[in-house]
Amino acid sequence: MSIDYFVELEKQISSKKPEEWNTGESTVHYHRLIADGKKRDADDSRTKWSKRVSKVSIPEPEHELWQMIASPKVDLTYLPYASWFLQFTFTLAKPYISKDDNPFYIIDNPIVRDKVFQLPMVRSTSWKGNLYSALWQLGHDKQDDEQMQRLFGEIRGEEGGRAGRLFFYPTFFTQTSLEIINPHDRKRRVGKNPILFESVPAGARGTFTLLYVPFDLIGKDENEIQNQALADLQLVAEGLKEMFLTYGFSAKRTSGYGVAEEKVTNGILTGRFPGLAAPAPTQPWPIWTFSTFAELVDIPAKIAQQLQGGTP
Repeated sequence: MSIDYFVELEKQISSKKPEEWNTGESTVHYHRLIADGKKRDADDSRTKWSKRVSKVSIPEPEHELWQMIASPKVDLTYLPYASWFLQFTFTLAKPYISKDDNPFYIIDNPIVRDKVFQLPMVRSTSWKGNLYSALWQLGHDKQDDEQMQRLFGEIRGEEGGRAGRLFFYPTFFTQTSLEIINPHDRKRRVGKNPILFESVPAGARGTFTLLYVPFDLIGKDENEIQNQALADLQLVAEGLKEMFLTYGFSAKRTSGYGVAEEKVTNGILTGRFPGLAAPAPTQPWPIWTFSTFAELVDIPAKIAQQLQGGTP
């Protein structure tokens, strides 16, 4: 039954030369050989595929829906006081690795891809977990830190729990590559059974987007809301700096994978702070720009100074 299935799939690529096959078509051929018991031929086919796709650029979708997904915008007008929106484009300094759950692939370690555009991605849940991990490394823990609890929320169950104030968005990439990890025999000190990992290469760019909504402070004193929002922004900015530059946000990050360069592009922070000057009538809320993570960390103090009537 399975052999018939693979034969039917392979008929669709029979008119192409092997060097013209994309990853999906190479996957079909590889699994057909495995089903036929031709393990050596399958390994040879995978080796040829790995040489063809050592670095691949994927065309970025051009329609409007894709732009809304890849670089989302938020209207803070309908959100509570002191909500803020953060977005920037970063560049990978080291490759990014993740593990998809796709069982039908030519290698055992495919990168996570979205189901519609098939682009490599960082899930919003991954961003949340990695930022929490970076802050934990800095000494913050939800168990005894009220600020961490309000940012990341508590597990919802029958007896309570709540959502956090941070809302993360996925990040997409348009490049893939392959990493070869070769575990060494401890006694002989030589490599054995190289393992292929699909990755996003160093130099690839992605857009990080984060929304902060202090929904649990609606109706409270504005000074209290403002103080908490700026304190939360300060902690998040410091956590993002360490996550992107030091601890990483990738699988195998302890081996150096998944860190970014210090410089970013299109870095903006906009906040719903009535009374502060807006850049244009079409943009009702103030905007602060930054080009490095160090500049991002400095923004909360600048906002506090402006709110107190000091020089920006």
